[in-house]
Amino acid sequence: MDAYAGLDHWLDQIALRLEPTQRRELMRRLAQGLRVRTRDRIKQQRDPDGHRFIPRKRNQIGNKKRQGALFQNIGKEIKTEYSADHAAVGFGGRIAQIAEVHQEGKTIKPSRYAKATKYPIRALVGFSKDDEKWIQNEIFSFLNTSNK
Repeated sequence: MDAYAGLDHWLDQIALRLEPTQRRELMRRLAQGLRVRTRDRIKQQRDPDGHRFIPRKRNQIGNKKRQGALFQNIGKEIKTEYSADHAAVGFGGRIAQIAEVHQEGKTIKPSRYAKATKYPIRALVGFSKDDEKWIQNEIFSFLNTSNK
């Protein structure tokens, strides 16, 4: 959480110097850019740290329960929210519940009659060092274009 606190403090200093419409535009750019970066990372089956997602378990016969990559279509469901004061990237509705189970590695019953299953942690959303550098570069380029 230290990275978040440092980033918040740094952004607060910059935000004091911008008009509300400029802050809103900056937050829009950051939210949309992070949405695209998160979608691409999920498509590559990677967490924010760059590690591969833990694969699905195999059934008793030795076959995977489902074929294909994890979260094939979840990248399309990433939502953004922004205003002059904040920007957020995440999931909504039923997809948010599924993402939360994998993000936190919860134990749930997948269906009414199934036994409880522990899911491994597969971080879908978060900041990487690359994301932090991208945010800094995006802010600097925004400030350079807005000052002209």
